[in-house]
Amino acid sequence: MAVGDMFARNARKFPEKLGVVSGDVRLTYRTLNERINRLANRLLDMGLNKGDRIGVFIHNCHQFIEIYFAAAKTGGIFCPYNNHLTKLEFKDLCDYSKPKFLFVDAEFGDLVASLKPEFSFVSSYICLQKPQWPFMESYEEVISRAEGKEPEIAIQDDDVMSMFFTGGTTGRPKGALRTHRHLTSEAAARVIELKVDYDDRPLITFPMYHVACEDNIVGHFFMPNTMHIRREGGFNPAEMLDYMSRNAITVCQMVPTMLNATLQVPNVSWYDLSNLRLIVYAGSPMPVELLKRALQTFKCGFMQLYGQTESGPLITVLKPEDHILEGSQETLERLASAGRAIINYEVKIVDVDDNDVSPGEVGEIAVKSEAMMKGYWQLPEQTEEKLKNGWLHTGDLGKMDEDGYVYIVDRKDDMIISGGVNIYPREIEEVLYAHPAILEAQVIGVNDDYWGEVVKAVVVLKEGMAATAEEIIKFCGEHLAGFKKPKSVEFWQELPKSPQGKILKRVIREAFKQK
Repeated sequence: MAVGDMFARNARKFPEKLGVVSGDVRLTYRTLNERINRLANRLLDMGLNKGDRIGVFIHNCHQFIEIYFAAAKTGGIFCPYNNHLTKLEFKDLCDYSKPKFLFVDAEFGDLVASLKPEFSFVSSYICLQKPQWPFMESYEEVISRAEGKEPEIAIQDDDVMSMFFTGGTTGRPKGALRTHRHLTSEAAARVIELKVDYDDRPLITFPMYHVACEDNIVGHFFMPNTMHIRREGGFNPAEMLDYMSRNAITVCQMVPTMLNATLQVPNVSWYDLSNLRLIVYAGSPMPVELLKRALQTFKCGFMQLYGQTESGPLITVLKPEDHILEGSQETLERLASAGRAIINYEVKIVDVDDNDVSPGEVGEIAVKSEAMMKGYWQLPEQTEEKLKNGWLHTGDLGKMDEDGYVYIVDRKDDMIISGGVNIYPREIEEVLYAHPAILEAQVIGVNDDYWGEVVKAVVVLKEGMAATAEEIIKFCGEHLAGFKKPKSVEFWQELPKSPQGKILKRVIREAFKQK
């Protein structure tokens, strides 16, 4: 099934059911599908051909859904750009992906207008609001000029549907290509693993240009769910809890820093979260102490998802039944795992020569699935390196126990080598999060003339709490081997984060390289 056919099916079978709630906008499946078809047909009239890129530089909104499925029904390649990019970063991504159509929010109109002379590849600019620039067309005017019938374009399972960009944590962002086959395979797996119900009401709380949102979009529309969309930016956990209470949200996905902030909200129990059945967390490893506090606070199921842009993204899940606070030591240790491979994925751990390692041994996580990317846009060498021997090599270090539970040790690039010994920052960060005064923590390696690298901790203290560097180092020494404990501790007011709320370790490293 092509992605666009899935949405058309929902409109036929559930025409009056709410498909999207976004601010004051509430659209049924019938209305949504008609608007999608009008946009798709107009883009075809304006010269869209299969394989042309459709760029979006917008905030979270219902139009994001409409543009996405219009691309699905026309054979265009959907390209969402991070709306926090600087002018030069945005230009670089556009030069790389060369969108033929560019959808923009009015907020970004001046930036786009300044680049127009250099964007010869863009044939049409479409503004979601009434445009203030003569070369831009109004979104509503565009969709008013075409019929709402289904576009007569034959979409094949192996046609490329989307190009989501890697985060750029290890260099220049790359466009990961996913086909309709990849996306429907991932959607079916998500429905099975998350037990998505016809009446689920998921809440989108993070930027929709992130690949996790594509997984949410296709997975939850695979079932005719009612998707609630909140505009991203300036995450306010109290407002989110209030929204979830008033709208009877059943599924919400967060990154660990968002969950941490939510746990700081006073009187969390005052909010009616009786309809919330599942909190999904992903984006970065969850400190076990933080997870334990969340399990004690929220009386719903928890599920960890592990994946990356290239993988689909979903690779493994730690299911609600694995989130328990009592049991054997082995069972409790699984709270630190990323769970087991989902139904459509194979996972293995390999050494530097790409040979499988024994259970419990650390190596690189390699994965294989019909849902993983086809490759990087116009980067054959990087594609070959990433998809070596038919397996996607994640760049994450991990280990697997005999029952198939995967434990993320760290990114290969984050590993610290001190005196020839490998040190994994996540192990130390887990200990730091157990300190009663620490709100957030990150561990990096800094240059040292004798050891090569030594361990440095950067921490944020909880409001009203105090601790000294000596106290924290001593605390780590009580729980870790001596060579693992930090040699120094620096206190920051806050840690740098991506728009998705993921802590940016590379920014922290750069700060110390400049000292």
